[in-house]
Amino acid sequence: MTEMKRKQKEGDYLTCLYRQMPFIFCDRWCERCSLTDRCQIFQQAFNDRLKHVFRGEDPDDPTVIFADIKKTYGRLIETIKKDIKDQGLDLKKVRIKIIRTGFEQGPRSEEFPLWRLGHCFVLRVRTLMDSILSKEDDELQESLAGLKKEIEELNWYHTFFENKLYQALIIQQSFKKEKDGIFKRFQKQETDVAAELSFQSLKVCQIILEGISRQCSGYSRWAEDLSIFARFVLEKIETEFPDSHKKKIIFHGKK
Repeated sequence: MTEMKRKQKEGDYLTCLYRQMPFIFCDRWCERCSLTDRCQIFQQAFNDRLKHVFRGEDPDDPTVIFADIKKTYGRLIETIKKDIKDQGLDLKKVRIKIIRTGFEQGPRSEEFPLWRLGHCFVLRVRTLMDSILSKEDDELQESLAGLKKEIEELNWYHTFFENKLYQALIIQQSFKKEKDGIFKRFQKQETDVAAELSFQSLKVCQIILEGISRQCSGYSRWAEDLSIFARFVLEKIETEFPDSHKKKIIFHGKK
């Protein structure tokens, strides 16, 4: 096999592999997803959870969760190795370190100015959420009653946004140093997908905050300020990752 054909075959395989990984391009809100019956990662996580219950273990214990993540990465890498061999490719030449990127210790998040900006937003949203969930004022709770679904989404996506932003930034830093063209293209794809997931998650938060500012007078100014802050961060993400909107993602359980 010539070097050009080898690289083309490796590139085709990586593209195919990329399309088969829902955990890379989805918002990981499995409870709301309509595609879980086709997601190997979800099925394996569900089986792991059942095993913990049968053993009398707490599946939500942080130590148990971390151990499950390690197992998931191990299974994933072994599956990829097998797929590479089945494709007739040289395992030594088709590198899979992209899968390890999210698990190995990378640069500290504080090293990225954009992450620090996003983290500031997250901290301010958490303060707002703590206030909303702790208030016992009947009139205030009544005004928030119609926003139960939105508040649940705000609680989920403001954290997910931060995680995906860090992932996009760290992989972007990595692929800038990568010399292998095929692998660099693969890293660029994952960078843009992570950035798009981060952007869309923050956009959901921004829209919800606008709604809170309109419908809940007790939090009107607070939510409006956070909504403006979110729009500012959204503009920064678009500037940093100009190609991210070209990537398809699974969001709210839909493609």
